Amino acid sequence: MKARVRRLLLVLAAAALLLDGGLLLAGRLGAASLPEEDTAYFLDVGEGDCTLLVSGGSTVLVDAGTPEGAPALVRELKSLGVRRLDAVIATHPHADHIGGMEEVLRAFPVRSFYMSAETQSDGLDAALRRRRLTPLVPYDGETLTLKGGASLTFLGPAEDIPADRINDRSLITLFQTGSASVLLMGDAEEPAEQSLLRHHPGLRCDILKVGHHGSDTSSSSAFLSALGAQTAIISCGTDNDYGHPAEQTLTNLTLAGVRDIRMTAESGTVALPLIAYKENAV
Repeated sequence: MKARVRRLLLVLAAAALLLDGGLLLAGRLGAASLPEEDTAYFLDVGEGDCTLLVSGGSTVLVDAGTPEGAPALVRELKSLGVRRLDAVIATHPHADHIGGMEEVLRAFPVRSFYMSAETQSDGLDAALRRRRLTPLVPYDGETLTLKGGASLTFLGPAEDIPADRINDRSLITLFQTGSASVLLMGDAEEPAEQSLLRHHPGLRCDILKVGHHGSDTSSSSAFLSALGAQTAIISCGTDNDYGHPAEQTLTNLTLAGVRDIRMTAESGTVALPLIAYKENAV
């Protein structure tokens, strides 16, 4: 009798292992895969900021939204096919940009972590230690090359921006592919825009990730006219308390010739495949 019971238990255990293996295999077969082509995802994180850049399977995450939105952000990244992050960038220490970083670091292996010199957080520091990551402060002009051939270049902040101007000390990055360039401004405001043009004359982009959620302290007319962008993405929350984006910003974008203005509050996550972008631009 005992031998019969043992055999039955062994059969049931084997069946459970087969079922688990089948479910695991099915999960893997059904998992989303990152696109091989260069793509920029401007993720809807409410009144916050988060961008995922993909090139040839390489992934770069710029900011990570708010603490409250972190679980949803991790789920969305996984649904897009993210399994690891080659680089994570914290543009500056405000909670609507780095609030979700701790959970992102728990959820994904990360190869390199970049941050502004002013970015400090006890929780973030502890999360980096758990991952055995040494945070890097990039220099102006430092460039990362992704597997697909795209590059990401850090542009400032320059030394003419005082350390107490946290928004203007945001790390600004330029993502360049063979088809398009994307400029991500963090929360940089007009003084940082002027500094950027002084130190990088001739800077242009096809797609602008608008600074400071479309606040009227950013996106000055002179700056937008110099860039010549055709598409602008504004990351902001629905009916947010700050009035983002400001009417003046929308006016400045239109007068500068930006033909395609999108807001995550209206469109949700915006995915822009960058292959042949110029031919397909609105």
